[in-house]
Amino acid sequence: METLVSVNEFCVYHQVEVSFVYLLEQRGLIQTTQVDQSVYVHPEFVARLEKLVRLHQDLAVHADDLDIVINLLDQLEHLQREVVQLQNRLAFYESMTEH
Repeated sequence: METLVSVNEFCVYHQVEVSFVYLLEQRGLIQTTQVDQSVYVHPEFVARLEKLVRLHQDLAVHADDLDIVINLLDQLEHLQREVVQLQNRLAFYESMTEH
């Protein structure tokens, strides 16, 4: 079972404001959950949150523009997976015609 990641600990480790994480949640880019008095990032969104932090810090992408950038990156990753699938299919059919 994956464990929840504390928003406060994540923010301290990555040196970002808690408000930044809440902004991303408001924009629908990540999901958090509250347990007792603490807020946690859902495990399946930790990698995405780290990517968003890197875009914001390393590339100086403004927080308001992160949804656009991450959407484009998601589309690119989808297209790359699709190209690999099509290449695999082509290789399969090419190998069938060689026999």
